[in-house]
Amino acid sequence: MGRAISKIKHPFRDFNLESRTHKLIGQTNKRPSPRYEKDDKDVERIKKEFPEVFEASLKKDIVLESHLKDVYVTSYDAPIEKLTNKNPNRPLPQDKSQPEEFVFGHKEPESTNIPPGKTTLRNVLQFMSNHQSEPLKYTAKSIAMQHNLDEELVKQILKYYRVFEIYLPVEKTNTKATFAGPSKVKIELIQEKQKALPILQTKKDKDET
Repeated sequence: MGRAISKIKHPFRDFNLESRTHKLIGQTNKRPSPRYEKDDKDVERIKKEFPEVFEASLKKDIVLESHLKDVYVTSYDAPIEKLTNKNPNRPLPQDKSQPEEFVFGHKEPESTNIPPGKTTLRNVLQFMSNHQSEPLKYTAKSIAMQHNLDEELVKQILKYYRVFEIYLPVEKTNTKATFAGPSKVKIELIQEKQKALPILQTKKDKDET
């Protein structure tokens, strides 16, 4: 029902729409847009409490208008010589090559800039690998003394973290993949020939035969 009503209303709404729009735009005394009820209450309150300020806000400020007329903004393009001129005190970068990617995704600090009790990810992976290969030689105490770390912290790292290891089969060519699924077939399809249905003959057909 609503669709039928809209089809009837739209032609009347859009009739002579362009000329009515130009007429509304060309009006000298334009109608202000409606305000919210709260805004109307605020305007009425200002009229009552501060009538002089409200009247002054409706008048044009001649002094301010004169100041605005005296303001001029001009823009100039920078000379090409200044852009291409090389300043020895502030040299521009000359190397435009792409920087190399870091191994661990970020730049590691130098060994001299590492504060006590801290270390880099490269050092952690190194002493973890050394401990896995030779645990008696690279103990938590020796690692803590070498890298200036807390011994208890090193023990926790060696206990809960490991370096990835790769295990390769001894005979690469003779190894076969084994299926880890069920050994019995869950669904078995059985094909059988269906018997033909007997042809039913009516009494009339029997008489004819």
